[in-house]
Amino acid sequence: MKVEDIKSLAERTPFRPFTVRLNNGVQYLFTKPRSFGAPEDYHMIFFFGESEWAMIDTESIVEIVQQ
Repeated sequence: MKVEDIKSLAERTPFRPFTVRLNNGVQYLFTKPRSFGAPEDYHMIFFFGESEWAMIDTESIVEIVQQ
């Protein structure tokens, strides 16, 4: 997946939910801006859930589903 695709989704205003699916089948639903984090280069992203978090290598993303 292209880093530019993730960056454009994360930075759009207003924020709209999206899901990323990884090459191992795991999916993460980003429902609000606070559930998403990334360094400036977006080569790694972070998912922040209610009681969990995950560090995601953008190269492992195989699909993005926009809500």
